[in-house]
Amino acid sequence: MRVQLHQIRQVQGSMATVTFESPLGWGTAQWLGTRPEEGASRQVEMAIPGVLTWGREVFGTRHDEAIFEEEGRVCLVGRVRWSGEDGVTAVQVGSDLVLVEIANAPGLVPPQLMIRAPRLQLFDVIHWVA
Repeated sequence: MRVQLHQIRQVQGSMATVTFESPLGWGTAQWLGTRPEEGASRQVEMAIPGVLTWGREVFGTRHDEAIFEEEGRVCLVGRVRWSGEDGVTAVQVGSDLVLVEIANAPGLVPPQLMIRAPRLQLFDVIHWVA
């Protein structure tokens, strides 16, 4: 997903906290890797570390795809592409496929989910030339 990076604050080592804007909305995330410049436009991948709990951090929804902040958490709304018996679910958010591990997920996961992520991580997409 293409994002515009705004406020960048160093946290520790190579990790920074960034505020970003995307075609689906805005949020705050941990930036992993080489610290970007404020105002840079980057192609990124999103990751949600840890295990989230159904009914507390993950819900079925009818809302359209979006990224926003609510009560100090970044919320992602997207369409389920697949869900495994182990709770690992692939959610399409814009052009990105985000994997999330869900504890206590229902047997039949709704087609559209809202994820209230305690942490969202962004990684620069690197294109390798052979």
